[in-house]
Amino acid sequence: MTLAIFRIMLLNLLRDRGALAMAFLLPPAIFVIFAAIFSGTSGDALELRVHLADTVQSERTLQLTQTLREQSGLRIVGSADAPEASVREAVRDATADAGIVIRGSLQGRPHAGQPPILIIGDQGRAMAAAMVMGQVQNALESALPELGVERALGRVQELTGGFTPEQQQRIGRMLAQEADFPTEQPRLVGMQELGAEGGADGAVNYYAGAVAVLFLLFSAMQGAATLIEERQSGVVDRLLLGPGGTRVVVSGKFVFLSVQGTLQVTLIFVVAWLAYGLDLPGNLLPWLLTTVVTAMAVAGLALALCAACSTRQQAQSLSTFFVLILSAVGGSMVPRFMMPPWLQELGWLTPNAWAIEAYQGIFWRGEPLDVLALRWAVLLASGLVAFGIALVLSARLARA
Repeated sequence: MTLAIFRIMLLNLLRDRGALAMAFLLPPAIFVIFAAIFSGTSGDALELRVHLADTVQSERTLQLTQTLREQSGLRIVGSADAPEASVREAVRDATADAGIVIRGSLQGRPHAGQPPILIIGDQGRAMAAAMVMGQVQNALESALPELGVERALGRVQELTGGFTPEQQQRIGRMLAQEADFPTEQPRLVGMQELGAEGGADGAVNYYAGAVAVLFLLFSAMQGAATLIEERQSGVVDRLLLGPGGTRVVVSGKFVFLSVQGTLQVTLIFVVAWLAYGLDLPGNLLPWLLTTVVTAMAVAGLALALCAACSTRQQAQSLSTFFVLILSAVGGSMVPRFMMPPWLQELGWLTPNAWAIEAYQGIFWRGEPLDVLALRWAVLLASGLVAFGIALVLSARLARA
């Protein structure tokens, strides 16, 4: 009996060419795409957008900026003579992943608490600032290796007042008291991370939206798959005899999936509000608009995808493929700033990227409604277009 069941399932798979192709061609395709995504998060393929500003413009700072421009992992944006406030604004608006401000001389000892080089990061992209810090340290070592020795000599001169014979004796006495000798050198590079407009930290702000869209895709694909079951069970044939035909079925499912998705996202953000301090009450209207249009976009996409499949097995394989790829490329699994530039641009073809950017704009950057309107329009338009495609495909397959 076991072999009989095995044989039946094997024959069903072999007869369904679409499911057969998806079962054995999609796994290696997913591997190739994921390898491109996650291998690009390190190495030469990764390019962080960095706003570099040099307010000193000395010979050594210019040498350092030139070395930074030649770094393979950095893509320098913005004007080199921009003030520190402009760099902060660029990081806040996400037009730059991090900022570098050279605000003091690299020679001698800087003032206490004021390193001459400042890395400006965003808590929502904390890893980017850390990676830029490493790149700056490497550039200092390669372009200006003598700085360490000069700063050490400057520190000794500050402590001794010079190198006269009398002061040499003073150095000897200080060295004899090695335990009390302040050997720590002032930092050349400091870091400052910009906080959020709301109460939650960067990771909560980001992944509340990222996880919400990921689960929206999974649940919408499962709900839309009932289109195939109703087509195979004869329900659609009976509906064709009445007014509306398949349009009534697809429209009803679109409304249901949109409402269900809105409620699912609501639960995620309520937990983020109660447990992590996300400022949901203070941003209720823009959050609600973003959630509704995102649920509509995902519902339309799921219905169009399932309407194009002739069997449930095809829909299962294809929906898994699309959910994983859209989530990975769109930023639900790993932040898009860690991807190669071409993958970052490709991410704009996914609803994940538009939804995550909208939620980030609301809860992290505090963007006004006119800035968020573009993202809402893209999500709404994509949902309605996909819904229209689902209507056409469902009617065509029902007649066939």
